[in-house]
Amino acid sequence: MSMTDSQITAFTAAAGFTPQLCSVMWRSAVLVLVLLWCSWALWTGYRGWAAGHLSFGALGGSTIRIALTLIVLMFFMLS
Repeated sequence: MSMTDSQITAFTAAAGFTPQLCSVMWRSAVLVLVLLWCSWALWTGYRGWAAGHLSFGALGGSTIRIALTLIVLMFFMLS
């Protein structure tokens, strides 16, 4: 359901920015949080592998899952 012109005008007057800009802000915030989580997961996995607590196969498997998660999320968020 899309907004009418009067709703867009009212939103812009109250918020100070357009609804499209708000959508871009929320999508960007989600992607930044997911990228931070992925970098934390990869760093933790690497530290576990370097310390000998994690096998190389397990690290590779989690790296592939993280990469696929990012690809799917970016496809849906940026399209």
